[in-house]
Amino acid sequence: MSTSWIPGAIIYQINLRSLAAREPRNAIEAAGERAASESPLAYVRRNLPVLKRLGTNVLYLMPPYPMGLTARKGIGSPYAIRDFRAVDPEYGTRAELAALVRRAHHLGLRVILDITPNHSSRDNVWTRQHPEFYFKDEHGSLRFDWDWSDTAKLNYGAPGLRRAMRDVLDYWLGFLGRPATARRRMPADGVDGFRFDMAHIISDLSFWNEALAWLKTKYAPRDLLFMAESYGLRNNLNLFARGMNAAYDDDLYKVCQYLYGVDAQGQTVVSLAPEAAGNGDFQNLLAGFRAGGIAGAVAEALRQYESVLPPDPRGPWLARYTDNHDEGRGLYRFGAGGVRAMMQLVFLTGHTVPFLLTGQEFGAVNRPPIHERLGVCDKGHRLITAAGSRSRDGIEFEGNLFARGTRARQDWYGFYRRLCALRTATPALTAGRFEPLEAGEVAQPDGRAVVAFSRTHGNERLVCAVNMGPEPRRLSRLDVFSGRRLYGELKDGLLPPFGAIVIRQKST
Repeated sequence: MSTSWIPGAIIYQINLRSLAAREPRNAIEAAGERAASESPLAYVRRNLPVLKRLGTNVLYLMPPYPMGLTARKGIGSPYAIRDFRAVDPEYGTRAELAALVRRAHHLGLRVILDITPNHSSRDNVWTRQHPEFYFKDEHGSLRFDWDWSDTAKLNYGAPGLRRAMRDVLDYWLGFLGRPATARRRMPADGVDGFRFDMAHIISDLSFWNEALAWLKTKYAPRDLLFMAESYGLRNNLNLFARGMNAAYDDDLYKVCQYLYGVDAQGQTVVSLAPEAAGNGDFQNLLAGFRAGGIAGAVAEALRQYESVLPPDPRGPWLARYTDNHDEGRGLYRFGAGGVRAMMQLVFLTGHTVPFLLTGQEFGAVNRPPIHERLGVCDKGHRLITAAGSRSRDGIEFEGNLFARGTRARQDWYGFYRRLCALRTATPALTAGRFEPLEAGEVAQPDGRAVVAFSRTHGNERLVCAVNMGPEPRRLSRLDVFSGRRLYGELKDGLLPPFGAIVIRQKST
């Protein structure tokens, strides 16, 4: 199966509630408002050219299906699905979703849907039609994982469920039908893939071997993205072997989570979180940090994948991010500097599908809603002061809290637009071989902050360096950075705080 578009994919995750939130900004606007005339799906469709202008090219829609009512939490979670083949009236209609996908394809954009193969809502149509699809406790009640009490766990030991879930995926991949002008051997059109919620915890992982192979055969002429929400190197490699061609890189995110805090002004501080020592998946990165500073932790996070994933235009790929709907907002959690540094790294490094969350491009600080219109959530930040550190809650809000002031918002937009344009225009960033480099950073070993590497594709070689820390860093190996500057700044051998440099050279 060709995956020609996937190496160049830049994902834009859409929370339909927050993107279409157009409530009055103040009482004066409220006094003159009129009833909304278009659904969130229609609103997104109409504004696809605006989204395309940013430079992202894959729209990832959070679950658009009807949300469960039984045991509903707050305003209802998109991840408690009542019918896998329908659209929630809160978002619009099936016809409006179809129109959105058709328009996106016309504009050269791809669309993937979020789906929950591990569970459904507790009132999903299957709970009545096929109760054998579900795990039950000793009292006959539907089981659920963790504190997800608005969901019911699916049992992949039931052959009927395996067929039914495969057919759901097939339905959305072909729900637009076959174009009238298409040759008969061409498969039907539809969405371009899925993000599979908690793909590594379904009850029988062999489902992926069967279902993904079947879908790839049926839709062989098409490129499909199968992206797993999965955590940890072992889980990802297991799913890659079963047919997934992308997965989350939670380890790189943990660098932000455990090594970045903020000061009283909200500025990024490099500081080790006490709880890092208790996370088993972080231990190799923690050792890298203790030996080589934040640069050592980042280098280890990159190395562990580069060492086991050979360069291959067919993938697999790693979705890397500072923001997603679960984790909340990097700007609030890690400060502006940490987000800038990490997102530059994401757009420059190998085996990567960059990932943005709606509003990130304008400096959003609130987590889009999952259960509540307004409330606190556990995705806060560590406040670092002279007296020590303490945790502060995050904010879950149905609207949008962007960076304050037009200039600040446009600065963020320009930052992401430049990164998207650089990646799209530079083949070495999407298909180039990755190799770590020694840049000669002038720093104590355990305080290093600069990550340097090359990306080589054909006769093009890029030399890249990212300063992950808040202090300028002098690089003594200036010979490494000879060539044409494509991005960033390296003046008199100094790499600015949280800055990056990209140099184009001829490959030898």
